[in-house]
Amino acid sequence: MQKYYKSLMMFSLFFSLLNCQAQTAYFADGFHGGIYGHYPMWQTKFMVNKLMENPRWKINLEIEPETWDSVKIKDRANYTLFREYYSKTGRHGKVEFVNPAYAQPYCYNISGESIIRQFSYGMKKIQEHFPEATFLTYSSEEPCFTSCLPQILTSFGFRYAVLKNPDTCWGGYTSAFGKDLVNWKSSDGSAILTVPRYACEKLVKGSTWQTDSWNNSVDFINGCFNNEIKYPVGMCFQDAGWKGGPWLENVIQSFYQPAEYILWTDYIESISSEVNPVDWEFSQEDVKPGLVWGAQVLQKLAQEVRYSENRLITAEKMASLSKVFFSEQWPEKQIDEAWRALMLSQHHDCWIVPYNGEPGNTWADKARQWTSSTNQIADSIIDRVFDHMQRKLESDDRYIIVFNTLAISRTGLAAILLPKDFNYPGAQVFDLDGHEVKSQIIIENNSPKMLVFKASIPAMGYSAFRLVKKDVRSKKMDVNRLNDGTLKVETNYYTAIIDPKKGGTITSLLAKKMGNIQLVEKGKELNNLKGYFYEEGKFYYGSNLNAKVTVIENGELLLQIKIENQLAGNSYYQVIIFVNDQPRIDFELTIDWENQPGIGAYSQKSTYRNEDLRKAFYNDKYKLQVQFPLKGVGKRLFKNAPFDVCESKLKNTYYSRWDSIKNNVILNWVDVSDASNKLGVALFSDHTTSYIHDEDMPLALTIQYVGKGLWGRDYTLDGSTHVKYALLPHPQSWDKYGVSAECSAWNEPLLAGVSNTLPVNVKESFVNVDDDGLEISSMTVSGDDLYIRFYNAEANQEDKEITLNCIAQKIELVNLKGDVIRQIVPELTDSNGLRIKLSILRFEFQTIKLTKVKAK
Repeated sequence: MQKYYKSLMMFSLFFSLLNCQAQTAYFADGFHGGIYGHYPMWQTKFMVNKLMENPRWKINLEIEPETWDSVKIKDRANYTLFREYYSKTGRHGKVEFVNPAYAQPYCYNISGESIIRQFSYGMKKIQEHFPEATFLTYSSEEPCFTSCLPQILTSFGFRYAVLKNPDTCWGGYTSAFGKDLVNWKSSDGSAILTVPRYACEKLVKGSTWQTDSWNNSVDFINGCFNNEIKYPVGMCFQDAGWKGGPWLENVIQSFYQPAEYILWTDYIESISSEVNPVDWEFSQEDVKPGLVWGAQVLQKLAQEVRYSENRLITAEKMASLSKVFFSEQWPEKQIDEAWRALMLSQHHDCWIVPYNGEPGNTWADKARQWTSSTNQIADSIIDRVFDHMQRKLESDDRYIIVFNTLAISRTGLAAILLPKDFNYPGAQVFDLDGHEVKSQIIIENNSPKMLVFKASIPAMGYSAFRLVKKDVRSKKMDVNRLNDGTLKVETNYYTAIIDPKKGGTITSLLAKKMGNIQLVEKGKELNNLKGYFYEEGKFYYGSNLNAKVTVIENGELLLQIKIENQLAGNSYYQVIIFVNDQPRIDFELTIDWENQPGIGAYSQKSTYRNEDLRKAFYNDKYKLQVQFPLKGVGKRLFKNAPFDVCESKLKNTYYSRWDSIKNNVILNWVDVSDASNKLGVALFSDHTTSYIHDEDMPLALTIQYVGKGLWGRDYTLDGSTHVKYALLPHPQSWDKYGVSAECSAWNEPLLAGVSNTLPVNVKESFVNVDDDGLEISSMTVSGDDLYIRFYNAEANQEDKEITLNCIAQKIELVNLKGDVIRQIVPELTDSNGLRIKLSILRFEFQTIKLTKVKAK
């Protein structure tokens, strides 16, 4: 009997082992790259040959769409061969396009509108070459993720996504979460069925670029089975130009078997009915990017991209208004080329390997050229709108036309360069009803250079003003030197004390309209510079030296104070800009560097190794920073992201190792508040970088890192550093106050131009919304149709009322593909305009299409 039971047990064990070995694992192979990154001309033929040689092999393609333009010209025969192969085998066979974004951007570091254009232009380009191409699953070899992607992807018709990037985690990765599939949910409620980086999918020991799903190892796959993952899948998109062919057999060789190559869409669809996906309320802090924040090359690139994004969106809105108001032709080719250049500057390689390439043709050099091209086009479009409004008259009268590209009416400062023949010491500005408008002449080199004036402009429209030569004695703000040497500044919003003996920092800031509350922590200094210079082994503080504090501009509207100081032997100056009737305080920081100081936690000149987890450039605590020791805030922190706002759950933003990356990224703004959200201070940045937040310092902005970065590259200084930022103290929470709208106004200032005549209508408004939280993300034209994209940035209320001062044949709600979701039936307003209502959730965007739209 014992022999019988022993035999039975051996048989059961054998059967169990056989059954275990029969469990199949899966692997997503493919290629990543393109003509700008890496795509040798032999690659096209190589892919077809290897696919034909290996019947089991399948490839997921993440190839820059513009690559196919080059291949078509330089390798026509194999281009045709690959097209025919794809047409025959297609997505349901051997090949799938999984990332059609035009330049494979990281996404979290650019605007939501930029992400939409990356997909829109990229999908269009791929389908020019492969008309049968479908786009159902999004996957990337790099950490090209951000929290709003479910909303964008589903609106484009994607059904699935993948949050793995196992073999290219140099620039970061996502949080580990879930099993086979999850429902990746964004803040607006959109969800997409997604393959996550599994909760058990660890970072590889001895690596700073991999998770353990990169090679389908026996340990990884068995670990998945042990964690109840039924259909474990690994992934590696090879760089275009690698000659291995099928990754597992030809490169890895030692891997779990049996393994099946998959196309992502086929894999997800085959298992979706077999597993129960859990919901994942994905936060922006689940994106963990680890770039060299504070490096000057990255800083300048981020500033160039940000400026071009803002300028191009403004140009599109101006061109749309010109089309509606003046029947001007939409500059389609120019705008397409401007976006092409901007999208290329957003390529992930620009941000992670900016120094790569020959001198003069590095990624940073190319990004500068691309954004310069975008700016030239955008400027020409804006100039043409103003030119159209001018007709030469025999008159000495001068008029100023001011455009507002936001969806709400605004009162703020507009600025013009005075005409060269306007050689007169003073001027006045009047509205067209004859009322004087407050204005201020800016003098440079003892002659009038610029005029700023307080303009009230209707929503998404313009107003005209009259410019008159007149010698007017300008009023000034109240600025006084006190007995202790400090400078006391009085504006309508603040009483500020600037102390030259403490580096020209702001030692007191009383917010008058918030009950004279003190915003600076006692004994601390606002806008102070602090950084660790590792070659000298010490921290330097701007507040440790006496500074020269000069009032360089003082008028009724605008006050500018220049602070000149030194830090570790390097001269720097800050300009603080107070606007009398504005709560926002603007700052400009310029540092003129001497030689190449080392700034950061420590030197790695002789010790840097790629595989070391700990690296100096991760540690923001020692980088040069501008500090904001704010009183009464810091218990809660909110930060914006593309089409999203995230409340931080981090205790602090510090990390020093690759395996503990935290999301410490400021895109446009960060807001710190008290525990009850009744007092807050927002920080605006002119570029994507990192911020600092901990118990001792509620907020600081990373300014400079100099030292070893990714791949041991020396991140050096090249010329001066110039950064713009702003502080916005406010009562209430960030959303109730309207921080997002205020930041939009900072990014899209009022645009003014001088004219010799007036437009037919001296004041026009095209779109007006009833809620400050509803923003216009973009406004564009295609044929006879006008597209307006709204984004609900702040308000919880769903139904938004929108007034359109136009007539249109029909109005439809459309998705990002252009498919009609539903028709919108407008009401007539008392002025014969149109009124519509949108049911739009918080952090949701919606696009409306107006057919054959005309001004009333």
